[in-house]
Amino acid sequence: MNTDGKSLEIPHETGTIASFLDPNAMASDSVYKKAAPPTAEYYHNDRAEMLQFLPPNPTRLIDVGCGEGLFGAAVKTRYPGCETWGVELVADAAQRAALRNDRIIQTPFETAAELPDSYFDVVTMNDVLEHIPWPEPALSTARRILRPGGKLVLSLPNVQFLLNVLNLVKRNDWEYEDWGILDRTHFRFYTTKSAARLLERNGFQVEAITGINAMRPKWYYRMIFRLAPRVFRWMPYFQFAIVARPNAATDTIDTLPSH
Repeated sequence: MNTDGKSLEIPHETGTIASFLDPNAMASDSVYKKAAPPTAEYYHNDRAEMLQFLPPNPTRLIDVGCGEGLFGAAVKTRYPGCETWGVELVADAAQRAALRNDRIIQTPFETAAELPDSYFDVVTMNDVLEHIPWPEPALSTARRILRPGGKLVLSLPNVQFLLNVLNLVKRNDWEYEDWGILDRTHFRFYTTKSAARLLERNGFQVEAITGINAMRPKWYYRMIFRLAPRVFRWMPYFQFAIVARPNAATDTIDTLPSH
């Protein structure tokens, strides 16, 4: 599994998958087996592949769903002057996170009134939105606490991942699992297009979408991808990352949950 997060970066949804189709980058005998995320231990994961999407030299960052706070700790290692906050509802994980970060909030992010307005350079949500039944209030809070020019940086499981599509189309199956794209705790499933639409309807401008954690398919899948790269370009990626900024105007923001 490639975890460098650099396989595909595009402004919104334009670009190619030339790097993915590089024959030197993939073994011809590689196959799809049971796909695994970077780790199944959700609370003990530093998500280091997401660091590259942060703006240069952030001074205040809050990580929503921070688990044991390892991502915030990684941010501090790279940017020692950065003040890192976290939001985590699981008490044991929050206690560990507090040892690594400046402040941990243990109330739901969307109702956390203690979060100051226009305070943070960056709000991160690493595989979080899919766990929220109605993501609009969380995005509203993110918009409220971001300073002018701040960024929302998030990752999401890619429901268009090839193995997931094969299970649906070829095997007529949609089996929930303990982790991964079909995690039993996921309320929502996203493609790059639907995720961008959600953000844009809730006051954000998407700056870039990047496929991360790519798998390596067998040669005949690569040939299919060559025939229609714009159709299949997201299928190699287990997840994707999005960088977005709040819009200046908010008069078109959704007030009802998206469907």
